[in-house]
Amino acid sequence: MGTLFGALGTAGEALRAFQQSVDVTQNNVANANSPGYAKQVPLFDSLAFQPANGLMGGVQEQTQDTRNEFAETAVQQQTSLLGEYQQLQTSLAPLQSVFDVSANSAIPSALNQLFQSFSAWSTQPNDTNSRNAVLTAAGAVATAFQQTAAQLNAIRNSTNGDLQSTVAQINQDAATIRDYNVAVARQSAPDAGLDAQLHNALEDLSNLADVQVVPGNGGTVTVLLGGQTPLVIGNQLNALKVQFTPSPNASNPNAPPNASILDGNGVDITNQVSSGSLQALLTVRNSLIPSLAGGDQQTGDLNVLAQGLADTVNNVLAQGSTTATPPYQAGSPLFTYDASSPVGLAGSLAVNPALTPDQLAAVDPGPPVVSNGAALTLAGLDTGNQISGQSFTQFFSSLATRVGTAAQNADTSAAAQSQLVAQSKNLRQQLSGVSLDEEAIRLVELQRSYQAASKVVNVVDQLTQTILNLIQ
Repeated sequence: MGTLFGALGTAGEALRAFQQSVDVTQNNVANANSPGYAKQVPLFDSLAFQPANGLMGGVQEQTQDTRNEFAETAVQQQTSLLGEYQQLQTSLAPLQSVFDVSANSAIPSALNQLFQSFSAWSTQPNDTNSRNAVLTAAGAVATAFQQTAAQLNAIRNSTNGDLQSTVAQINQDAATIRDYNVAVARQSAPDAGLDAQLHNALEDLSNLADVQVVPGNGGTVTVLLGGQTPLVIGNQLNALKVQFTPSPNASNPNAPPNASILDGNGVDITNQVSSGSLQALLTVRNSLIPSLAGGDQQTGDLNVLAQGLADTVNNVLAQGSTTATPPYQAGSPLFTYDASSPVGLAGSLAVNPALTPDQLAAVDPGPPVVSNGAALTLAGLDTGNQISGQSFTQFFSSLATRVGTAAQNADTSAAAQSQLVAQSKNLRQQLSGVSLDEEAIRLVELQRSYQAASKVVNVVDQLTQTILNLIQ
């Protein structure tokens, strides 16, 4: 009887193990499309079979987690680079619309109209209509620079907001990981659901910034930004923040300062950010926009262009004369700007409000005197080397090329990086993803095993009943 009861116990343990395996399979199927979920595989260990010693054998179920941390790290690294390139695409799009070199673009079109008005004026230097056309064209140039400067400032402010929201999302993902650490410390056994939430948060975080994950005690993790600054350690969260503080040696103290990323202790860790959308935003905010619109360390090429154009035109007019006979009367400046704020110069460019059409100096007093000499010089300004060996139109085109090249590189890199991310995710799927076909096969196998164990229970039951009948 003892042997029969032992066999019955062994069969019952087998049924329990098969039922647990069915539960694992069912959970895999239910989470086949859950972000961050890794397939769980039921494994069976045979127990010692020594009937003489009371060990009746049987089977014991264990669950194996198939997650491969090397594959996870590869996905996180590739995702971080993809996040950087995609954010560059997004951030550079409005800059491309501002620095458009087509004929309809504001500054190139206005410059073209200005030099055409100079040319028309040179053919009729004393014509009032030609002089008025010059003033009108100059006003359009000033308006174009003002609008472009305003657009750049709006893009800068928008980028500031994107930086704030990105850092807030980083802190939110870090808080999710911190909560995971707290929860897993209370668990007595691994939890596939918690583990899926962790890795989903890590993948989202990798898109925003480059992070390194270090396993901790009891299943917890430590997350380092750039492999250096802790974001999460156990149940502690080191929240980041964005700060805009002028540099102590700023050459333009009144200009918008660069953005800095500070850790929870107020330490500047901007240099530790090397990829992710946060890095892309910092690149656009601290490098590209200041190179165009100015910053605390540079004037900005749009301001350089505006000042170069205004000074050059004003100098020609100042050396000219409104009269072709002595006493010569020097011309008045055509443009004005606020020289006290170099980074705001383009936005302050305007036509001299005190200038009247008859104060435009068309005459070159020479010697020899040329009645339209100054006007001819103005008409030919855009063919000479005015700024860094380039004409005014060419210099603006170089700004557009800078933005366009950056956008094109971002597009090319994003396309290539998307393929690398797809490859790394495919590899991860092969190693730890749920295959419905595989789960269906396993379920059939478990069903047959369950039926076999059930038959053992039936046979033992019949034998027991037979023995009891014999005893009676």
